[in-house]
Amino acid sequence: MILTRILLITLCLLWVLSLIQILFPIPYVFDLLIGLLACTTICALPQANRSVKILCSVLVAITGVLAQTYDQWGAIEEGLRRAIIFPTFLATILLLRATAEQRPEIIAARSLFTALERERRDSGLVVGGFLIGSILQVSVFAIMAPILGRNAKESERREVFIAAMRGMALVPLWSPFVVGMAIASQYLPKVPLWQIVSMGLGLSSFCIVLSIICFDRKGGLKSLWQSLMTLAPIAPPIAIAALLVIGTSIASGFSTMQSLIMALPIPCLIAVFFSPGGSISTALKTTIERLPRIGPETAILVFATILGSVFEKALPDMGLINWLQGLQLSATAIIFILIMAMNIAGVMAIHSIVSGTILLVLFTSIPTGVSDLIIMQAILTGWGLCTAVSISSLSIVTGASMFEVPMTRLISWSNFIYVFVGGTFCAVILSIINPLMMS
Repeated sequence: MILTRILLITLCLLWVLSLIQILFPIPYVFDLLIGLLACTTICALPQANRSVKILCSVLVAITGVLAQTYDQWGAIEEGLRRAIIFPTFLATILLLRATAEQRPEIIAARSLFTALERERRDSGLVVGGFLIGSILQVSVFAIMAPILGRNAKESERREVFIAAMRGMALVPLWSPFVVGMAIASQYLPKVPLWQIVSMGLGLSSFCIVLSIICFDRKGGLKSLWQSLMTLAPIAPPIAIAALLVIGTSIASGFSTMQSLIMALPIPCLIAVFFSPGGSISTALKTTIERLPRIGPETAILVFATILGSVFEKALPDMGLINWLQGLQLSATAIIFILIMAMNIAGVMAIHSIVSGTILLVLFTSIPTGVSDLIIMQAILTGWGLCTAVSISSLSIVTGASMFEVPMTRLISWSNFIYVFVGGTFCAVILSIINPLMMS
């Protein structure tokens, strides 16, 4: 209980001080933020579940070995500096979720889903998982789980989740509201947000069509159109939120995460104020009460970022750069490697934060012949798709709880095919686009 209170206090301080630091950078405040982040991480670990503790222990062990072997202990502080912004990012996402829960568009989504024709429900679940998941992320399953009712068979609950997961897996391809985008933008800060959003939406649209045509019980573009029309009211709030972040990034020159942190809080409170029966105090209270929940995720991000920083500093002495350059990989091969390595790591239950960080460090440290935009999109494509086939995925873990189906049963052969076929097509598209971006 005491640790939870300390965690709550440190997270609130990190949120407030980070906002101030973005607007008015002050050196000693930065040092204070590092101390608060370290305290947050320490307090979060005892409350994390077993898998998070194991993952963090592995990350610490690998970091220690690398730092000792290559004398890069100083890189740990650099990792902490890079990770400072993550708790503020996650806290802002919590406020966004609390806002969405009071908006009539999201409330209406529950009845829209239940009204979908059962035989055409798959397309609605894919599109709904994609649209609503863009804002609520894994909380989207709380909306979808009640669709079938309490007496539904496990096989039916499993089918609903598998279809929804195909849409949810596409969210990281474009959404500035997910951790994948936050980490990728740390290593590729010069990629304009509007470009990655536009390209990600294009690839997501392709994968949605692929899913509906190939895997739905009554697939086809007609089903897709009906789903889009049914869920159309949900799209404008998502578009407005994304455009606010993009506009802030373009106007201010802030990074993607800084833009999101600065752009969303006030519009969120305004949106709650104008919602029928909306309560700003309830939104703020809900957000603050949920802050300790981001502790374990913050710990993973901190340790993964520290590992990435140490790995990056040690890389020149490890021989990996010379080895990679000696392979003389083509741009197309690198794009395929980025996507498929993420997918395979996911199947092996390696957390995407870890695999994504390592791949970003490796392929941003050498000349690749691949534009930064394409590298970032390839990483995000693999990051999203692998969540549908990984038991380390928060989506799978949450789905197992919400739908009361064992985790291993939620990873289906149809989604395996979807992930690797969809990943292959995305890699082909990115390989075609890359020469245009390099010219």
